[in-house]
Amino acid sequence: MRARHAVAALAIAGLLGGCSAAEADFPRVASIKSPELSASQPAVAGDDQRPLIPLDATTEERDALRNRWRDCLRDKGDPGSEHATVRAACRPVEPETYEERQKRTDVSAFRDNQRQWYRCAEKAGYRLTKADENGEFGLEEVGPDGDFQSPKMEKCRKEAFTN
Repeated sequence: MRARHAVAALAIAGLLGGCSAAEADFPRVASIKSPELSASQPAVAGDDQRPLIPLDATTEERDALRNRWRDCLRDKGDPGSEHATVRAACRPVEPETYEERQKRTDVSAFRDNQRQWYRCAEKAGYRLTKADENGEFGLEEVGPDGDFQSPKMEKCRKEAFTN
């Protein structure tokens, strides 16, 4: 699987080599994948066992995963609690999106995918904020195409993060 990611990364790097001004908004990142976690995102025991919200999950599927986690927080402590022991006890059932997992485990691939998402959304006509160092961005305004949950934006996100 790593070989597939490496080949894809090299192909993307080759394609991006000819890009111009659009790439100026993004910091350059290495395309070679590293299994190491970033120092700012330390691993937590059990993180790799957490439920993953798939890219193509329905609203009902996402809600079911999140509700299981909320139920755990309620059962272990105060519903609004951010208490460390409550959060630690419920960590194994706290769902994460594909993007969150990728950012935690492979920040280089995450940044590459964010850049791809940004370019697609920009071409689709969305007015976007300048991307940060990880390529994360927002909307300057909600226009006729909608917001981050709009069909066009979702299409761009799924294309960017589907390897």
